[in-house]
Amino acid sequence: MNTTRQRMRSLMVITIILFQSLVIAPVANISLATESAAIFLRSIWPIFFVLVGAISATGVINTDQTRARNVNLITVVCMIACIILVPRINLAMDVGNMNLWKILHMSTVALTLASLILHIFYIVRWHRIKNG
Repeated sequence: MNTTRQRMRSLMVITIILFQSLVIAPVANISLATESAAIFLRSIWPIFFVLVGAISATGVINTDQTRARNVNLITVVCMIACIILVPRINLAMDVGNMNLWKILHMSTVALTLASLILHIFYIVRWHRIKNG
């Protein structure tokens, strides 16, 4: 039963990351005026990071599987790092420091991508391997 719950938790994380990254952000950038898109995205990304982090935190607390706990713990740490970077990303954009903005933005992209890949690996492969 715990494996099923963890797989469901990983599927939620995967779905949220893909939906936010492939639907919400691109549609906002295409459909809204630049300033409106910036305001919207500045408000939605922190919520996204907190949501993914909170779901993963429940996986750290509520599982006895080592791999599942590790995947969720890494995701929690990644999302905390992203939350910490958000104000710095916004400040870099506000002052026009595009080089710093690109570095920080790509850092959050990489951390989120790492979390996505870990959860996909867990769903596809690791949950079948006996935890040791």
